[in-house]
Parts: sequence; structure tokens; C-alpha cells
Amino acid sequence: MNPGVIAYIDGGSRGNPGPAGYGVRIEAPDGALVEEFHEAIGIATNNIAEYRGLLAALEWARAHGERQLHVRSDSQLLVQQMRGAYKVRHPGLQPLHARAQQLVREIGRVTFEHVGRERNVHADRLANAAMDDHESTSTPRSQPPSPRPKPARAEHAATNRQRPEQPSASSQHPFSAVERAVRLFIYRHFIDTAQAPDRAAIAGALGIADDEVALALGRLAKLHAIVLAPASLDIWMAHPFSAVPTAYRVVANGMAYFANCAWDALGAVSLLGIDGECRTRCVDCGAELMMRIRSGRIEGDGIVHFAVPPRVFWKNVAYT
Repeated sequence: MNPGVIAYIDGGSRGNPGPAGYGVRIEAPDGALVEEFHEAIGIATNNIAEYRGLLAALEWARAHGERQLHVRSDSQLLVQQMRGAYKVRHPGLQPLHARAQQLVREIGRVTFEHVGRERNVHADRLANAAMDDHESTSTPRSQPPSPRPKPARAEHAATNRQRPEQPSASSQHPFSAVERAVRLFIYRHFIDTAQAPDRAAIAGALGIADDEVALALGRLAKLHAIVLAPASLDIWMAHPFSAVPTAYRVVANGMAYFANCAWDALGAVSLLGIDGECRTRCVDCGAELMMRIRSGRIEGDGIVHFAVPPRVFWKNVAYT
């Protein structure tokens, strides 16, 4: 029985989002090279580039009449989403995932395997070549067989893709590119799920190592971009969202979120960009209090009183 061909795929973005591209290496079951190709896709995120690499591999298999394909990728997010273990919540990935599922059905049998980067050096090399040529966004180019890259070259390629260039000192930006990507993912995860992501989810989605996520979280907490639970790297708050239940429950667009205070409740609705409401209770008499936002205006009776001046909130932000 023919076990089918193997497709090694990789995608990357220098800047996330930034100049992006993918690489695909097709091998026979015995490991012999069948074909290699790569393509620059303009400005995109790492995850979109990974999916574009998958689609290119699936299109190749269908065009060549392959009825079985085994896909190997170092993106845990892509592999788990294609296996059905993870939901596809990001709107930018949903159409790519749907197209990939359609191609899988047309091919017949496609299996997915998550591999370490050290087993995906050829596809990584091709993805970096695509990013080097990002100004050319024509159809994928077939490449002649290339010798196995030296370890130093493979390490350099991975570094180019996973560690975007840091902003220069003159830019005065407080966060590195990795820290900005982690922060953005945290907020998107809160909006999509009403929950904080864990470190594994962040690492898998952004294609970075766990220790890089840990460093980014520590730095973001130090600069008051997020709040971590005491003596841990678990996300406790990403203002205005709370990762734990509070007295300030915000309902918007059919989902329920927890805010950290009355002020953050309004901030959550504003950040979501839709109408919503927050219900809580008076700490003195227990009466239910409600704030509703309609077309940018606040409805409801009551006065919000801040017992602690905002300028000293961060002295003890969790219990202010």
C-alpha cells in the first residue's frame, strides 16, 4: 500500500505582522526529495503564513493526483486546528482553515504531525528565502534540490523568523516586537473567549518558545500592561478584562466578561466596540446596579465613587 507523500511546511513573518512567506518541501515516503517551493505573501502574521504554506502543499497534492498526504509542521496551533482539537476563533484564519478542510476532503486522506523545528529545517530555509524575496509576490517558484543546510544556517533562519528585529533605541517604544505580539494575542484571546490564554496557547499561536513567552509576560507586567497572579506567570488582568470572576459582569454580543471595577466595565464595552451592559451590586446595601451602553451613551442611575485616587491604583492594583 502506498503510504503517500510527505509535506514539510513552514511559514513566518518578520515583525508579526510583517514581510511574510512560506516554504514547502515534498518528500517521497523514503525521504527522497520530490519538489521544493516557496512564496512571499506580502505583509501577514506568522499564523497566516503557516496556513498559506499548508494550502500550497494541499494544492500541490491535489494537482498531482495524490490521494494520501502526511503533513509535518512545527506550528502546534495549525496541527491541532486541522485535527479538530483547537477551535479556529481568529477571523483571519477561519477562511484559510475552511479552504484547507475542503482540500483535505478532495484529496482523500491527509494526516497531520507536529514536529520540532530541528526536523523542519528545510521548510524553514524555504520560508526564510520567501521572506528575503518578499517584494516578489508571484506564484510559487519551484527550487532545485538544495544541500542540507549547515546547523549555523538553520539556527540563523529560525532566529530571523521567530525573533523579529527589536525597535531601535530612538523609537522609544516600551515593548519589543515579541512583547507587542504577546500583548495583542492576550487581548484577542480575551475578546474571543472571555478568558486569559495560558503560556502554551501563546507560544503555540505565535510560534515562539515558552521561555520567550515567560520573559515577555514578566516585562509586560513590570510595565503595567498586564497583571500577573502573585508568585506566578498566570495572567490575572489585562485591563479592562479580569481572568477571574468579579462583581462586575459585562454582557456584550451574547458573551459574558468580567471587568475589574465599574470603570473597567465601561472600558470593556468600549473596547469591544458594541453595545452592552454591566450588572453589579452596591457594597453597602446590596441593591442591584446596572449600567447600559447604547450607541455610545451610558444609561442607568447611580454614581461611581473611586475611594482610591487613580494616581495610586498601581500601588495595589488587584485590591484597589
